[in-house]
Amino acid sequence: MHGRALGAGICVAILTASICGCHGEAWNQWADGWNLSAKGPAPRDRRPVPDPIKLLLPKAIRIHPFTGMRTFDETGGIKGVDVRIEAIDSYDDAAKAFGSFRFEMYHFVPNSLNPKGKRIAVWAEDLLQPRKNLLHWDKITRTYEFKLQWDEPIPVGQLFVLEATFDTPFSERLFDQRVFISGQ
Repeated sequence: MHGRALGAGICVAILTASICGCHGEAWNQWADGWNLSAKGPAPRDRRPVPDPIKLLLPKAIRIHPFTGMRTFDETGGIKGVDVRIEAIDSYDDAAKAFGSFRFEMYHFVPNSLNPKGKRIAVWAEDLLQPRKNLLHWDKITRTYEFKLQWDEPIPVGQLFVLEATFDTPFSERLFDQRVFISGQ
């Protein structure tokens, strides 16, 4: 019995060290070989994750209510969408998310079962590398923050639909969408 527990403990330590970036070169070689197409990793690229580690991986993502249109510099020149994403694990706790995020913004269609109208913007952010992942992580809100630049004028009070997709080789693809009003 002790041998099994010790073996499981060693597996957990190795996987944790890999995810946290302690083996940077091995991690980078593995990540470079991952197919990061627009459709995400192919099913053959999925990596099995042992119990209980898979309980700590994201099972859902949520576009946080702090998401909205913002001005990113003091002069008011650079505008965009300040997106906050919360990755949620099996315990409904905030989790780190190693993979890629894709954001798509659409015009809002009122009185429709599908509120997404014409797509007006797309952004992609790869957070598979530990350093870049940490760059977007906000320790206070326990969310990922992305400042997605948008050069077109944004009228105040206009409704938009923001869709977020998360791909990783460790779990299934995750989605969320939120309708929000510019200027709020």
